[in-house]
Formats: sequence, C-alpha cells, structure tokens
Amino acid sequence: MNWLKRIPLAHRGLYDNVNVPENSISAFKNAVEKGYGIELDVRLTKDKQVVVFHDSNLLRLSKSDKNIKDILYKDLNDFKLFNTSKKIPLLKDVLKIINGKVPLLIEIKNYEDSGYFEEKVYELIKDYKGVFGICSFNPNVILYFRKNYPEIKRGLIYGNFNKSEKKYINFIFLYRYIKIKPNFISVDFYLLNTFISKMCNFLNLP
Repeated sequence: MNWLKRIPLAHRGLYDNVNVPENSISAFKNAVEKGYGIELDVRLTKDKQVVVFHDSNLLRLSKSDKNIKDILYKDLNDFKLFNTSKKIPLLKDVLKIINGKVPLLIEIKNYEDSGYFEEKVYELIKDYKGVFGICSFNPNVILYFRKNYPEIKRGLIYGNFNKSEKKYINFIFLYRYIKIKPNFISVDFYLLNTFISKMCNFLNLP
C-alpha cells in the first residue's frame, strides 16, 4: 500500500457539490483526469445492489428522508444528487470508468452482520485490474476479508467515538489491531499525535 504515501486521494471523488456531486461519475472522472487516487463509499440497496453513496439516507443529497437500504435500485434513478442531473452510480459502473488508471480505496458502509455485503463487493472487485484496497469503520468487515480473502489489502478506519468509548480508545485500538491485523489504518485527525499513531509508526503500519 505504498501508493497511500505517494499521491493524494480524492475523498468521494473530486467534487464541489454544486455542479459535480460527491461520489458521482463526474467526480470520479475529474479525479482520474488529475491523476488523483480515489476513495469512495458503498452501500446495499433493498434489492442488494452495490451502489456508491456515503450517507445512510437521501436527505442531505436528494432531499428525501428515505434510507438507501429500503429502496430498490431502479427507484434510485428517480433521485438526483443535489440540484444536478447526476444519479447514484453502481459500483460496477464506477470500476469500469476508473479501470485501474488510479489507485482506489473502497469504504464498505456495513454496520450489520458481515458476510453477504462483503461477498457482493468481493464478486465485483475480485477481477479488478488495478491497485485497490477496502476499508471500514466496522472491524468485522476487515476481519471477514482477512479470513476469506487475505490477498486483498484492507484498512481499519479508526475514530468517531461516543463519550463512553473515548476513555478507552487506546485499549480498543489494540484489541482491534490484534484481532483483525489490518494492512493500514485511517485515523481521525485528532489521533495523529497520540499513542495510536506512534504505535502505527512502530509497527511500520501505513
């Protein structure tokens, strides 16, 4: 995963959320044109299609308080991203556009039982030609890939704690690291000069 240190990653693509929405085909094309790596988010629709979308529902981007998991993919086409004509893309279509031209980081937005969602993603990425990795806040997602598809680079996103967890973040980190053995860590900015970042440096963990 040395590419993580060499080039910037365009988070949700290269967008302005005016003419070019986040996690849209246009945002990914912009990033490819600039030579930036791409980070994107994936969720499952009601009919188990893997779509590229960050939020759990459509309220912020499409002014509808409906959850992605409760909508059929064909019905998602009725919703536009912000005030544009852009639609929510399928991961398989995004992969065709990126096509190995730049590094890719796929964040799996799964906060339920691991297994089905991860298999759906794996089926889409197993033959992808290009540098890529998967990541998640959910350690069970990373553990699933470690056990079943260890050849895929995987990273733990660490941050976003509630009040009760904040007192134990070092212990939680150690437990998760030992359990899931991620290939890289993505930490919240306020953890950059803490025990956690020092441990990552000691372990030579990107």
